[in-house]
Amino acid sequence: MTQTTTTPSSSSSTFQIHYFASASSFTQKHTESLPAPLPLHKLFDLLESRYPGIREKVLDSCAVSVGLEYVDVKDLEENGEEEEGGKMVMIGVGEEVAIIPPKNDGAMVAAMEEDLYRYTTKRWLSNDALEASKRYQKFNIQRLLDVAVNCTGAKRCTSAMKYREGQYNKYFLITFDNGSEVVAKLPNPNAGPKFFTAASEVATMDYVSNEYARPEIPGLILEGSGNFRPTYSGVLSWSCGSSNPVESEYIIMEKAKGTALGDTWYRPPSPSKHRFIEQVAEMEEKLTAAPFPEHGCIYYTQDLPMDYRIKDQPSLPGDHLKKFASAQLYTQSSGPRSTPGLDSLEALVRHQLCDYAESMGINERAWAMQHAQPHMNYYRSNVDRERPDEYLDLIEKYLLVAPHLAQSKPDTADLIKPMLWHGAIVAPLILQAKIPRMVQHPSALPFGWVMPEKPEDYDTLPEIARSRADKLYENALCHRYYEVITAKRNPRHYAAISHNATWKTPLIQPIRAVTAAWSSRESGVDCPISFTEEEKKLHDEEMENRDYVETMMEEFQEADILPIDGTTDPEDYEIMQKTNYIQKEKLLSLAENEEQREWMDKIWP
Repeated sequence: MTQTTTTPSSSSSTFQIHYFASASSFTQKHTESLPAPLPLHKLFDLLESRYPGIREKVLDSCAVSVGLEYVDVKDLEENGEEEEGGKMVMIGVGEEVAIIPPKNDGAMVAAMEEDLYRYTTKRWLSNDALEASKRYQKFNIQRLLDVAVNCTGAKRCTSAMKYREGQYNKYFLITFDNGSEVVAKLPNPNAGPKFFTAASEVATMDYVSNEYARPEIPGLILEGSGNFRPTYSGVLSWSCGSSNPVESEYIIMEKAKGTALGDTWYRPPSPSKHRFIEQVAEMEEKLTAAPFPEHGCIYYTQDLPMDYRIKDQPSLPGDHLKKFASAQLYTQSSGPRSTPGLDSLEALVRHQLCDYAESMGINERAWAMQHAQPHMNYYRSNVDRERPDEYLDLIEKYLLVAPHLAQSKPDTADLIKPMLWHGAIVAPLILQAKIPRMVQHPSALPFGWVMPEKPEDYDTLPEIARSRADKLYENALCHRYYEVITAKRNPRHYAAISHNATWKTPLIQPIRAVTAAWSSRESGVDCPISFTEEEKKLHDEEMENRDYVETMMEEFQEADILPIDGTTDPEDYEIMQKTNYIQKEKLLSLAENEEQREWMDKIWP
């Protein structure tokens, strides 16, 4: 975590101390003034006298900064109160001190300035430098703080803390002299198209919170009572371009009160989690039913370039003033689409899904014709490269069946009704419905309404293994509860989830599924595509190899040997690299010949 401070307080007898994460929770304060000057080695004693128990529960695992420098209070206590040269270390009048819990306490990490720009949350066991470069984003931190001060009415910023970032964005907790806090979000280069990513996110949050869903839905916190409560953090300032003083796109939002969901999910009792899951299902039910007139991303109309606007586009549901507009995600084969009247929603929905499905294929074909290159697919062959013409042939097959995908019976047509889903995309439900990550079990659960059970040998497991089994069991119960509540309240969504759970990569898999099920259709139209026996054989062998590797990695994850996603915490990187090498060598030792050994080496994730 990196702290940035501004000009020290002008008080003549105090210094300012700031508390973060669990330190703030323990003291019930964000900041306060304490008497100065104060010998640094007496800081923890002073805090313990004011907040009994804080040393053991918080301070012993915290970092401490004075101004821009990190200091080791415990070292001064244990090894003497003086620095080299015999000078006592003092906290001076007007200085800024921060108590910073470690990452496993509050999801924030210590960092140097360069770490503000780097991705520091995880490292990759394969292609680490390449993956990190996709998430490197430099910006002007001081200008970001200036913007934050201006949009909050505070006099000055006292600190900026970097959260553990996600895959696509960096987050900073910015605190001000009046104790207020905001969160600044900056997209990484891999987050999506410049301008459109931030512009759509802000407009979508505004639209969902004010026009359709409950205002408090987008954020999620844990109340002091142990109950989950949704909350909405308002956007205070944002820029969707990098030609600004911050030199990056950014969104500055109010900080939601409470504790982050990811830090508390395993603590509350199951009834609290069930109430939260019900709220999520309620939100999805509302959004699934929304009659959006177009697929695409939501923007403020005034921000959307004219080239991306659709002439005479109908208003979004509830948006009578046309404050918002949607932009098509895919180029249409016949130019801009004329939109049917909203009085015929069934026809509109079918037309849109067909159009959407074809557009994906058309765009993929255009990309492949310009950029696809022969490459090795080691799941299929260790010798022959996959050729672009093979992929293009598969896309052509897809385009031949795509027009038929929306020709459903009337009683199932609403399965493909467009919906807004997790952020900024209005797209057919059938193409994106899935189990939310917070409740999704890491492995497949038994089909149907069979309730999960603990392992048969649960009572004889070591304590650590039992604890892990308890978490997996509770996760399975939450997963199943979500399925039950969704099937009851939102059967269209559940049907789409069940359908999507059967699809696998690569593209040939769902296309073969379409041809296999074609005879059950009542359209009277013969299937326009087919696969040769050789194509089927190659595909079956590829899927067998993919399933083998997937099963192997799941076993590694269940045994806590290797992470299934190939990422690890930075402090564990070296040991995980060694573990990865050892497990790979064990696999290679099973090869029956050199050719098989080479193949195993290539498919190792």
